[in-house]
Amino acid sequence: MSIVAMSLLAAAAAALQGASGAQEANELRLFSRGNFAGSSISATGPRQGIGPFTAKSVQMPAGTSWELCSGETFSKCKLFSGSDPAMVMTVRSVRPVAAPITGPIAARGGVAPPGPGMGPTIVAANGGSLRGLASEFFVTPGVGAGRVPASQSNMSNVATEFCRQHGWRTSVHARLQSVSGQTYLADVLCADEQ
Repeated sequence: MSIVAMSLLAAAAAALQGASGAQEANELRLFSRGNFAGSSISATGPRQGIGPFTAKSVQMPAGTSWELCSGETFSKCKLFSGSDPAMVMTVRSVRPVAAPITGPIAARGGVAPPGPGMGPTIVAANGGSLRGLASEFFVTPGVGAGRVPASQSNMSNVATEFCRQHGWRTSVHARLQSVSGQTYLADVLCADEQ
């Protein structure tokens, strides 16, 4: 085999090896060893039935947050807002956590028309709900005339408690909305099952 052919073959092998180790834009990777080494498990969305897998490092794209949970159904979770090269946790389920919703306050409450590159900004409490047979969606959850305050660290628990108060078993989705420096629950989906 010629030197040129061997060089091309080596370059192709290196390219394939680099591509197989590449991380997708929204992918979480759990590693069995520190410093992102050892065997790994990946997820691009909510995932149950992982293990148990003892994670000793976690890698995620910058600007994303994930809950790593020791329970099979997203219970006993710990929030990670960035990669961590040195941690130890038994993981059985994972799910991404949406970034807080930010934007200008809508006039007269309700929904503001979207601006360039912006989605609607919702601020009114008790913005109603859409109820189906197996779930109910609350755009701006409220209690009385006020919004439901929450933070990144307690969002899941507060959303689940809100759902239970409305006759549902759990919250399967929730986001935070930031209004005048305070964060509130938004876009909560309640259901009987996960």
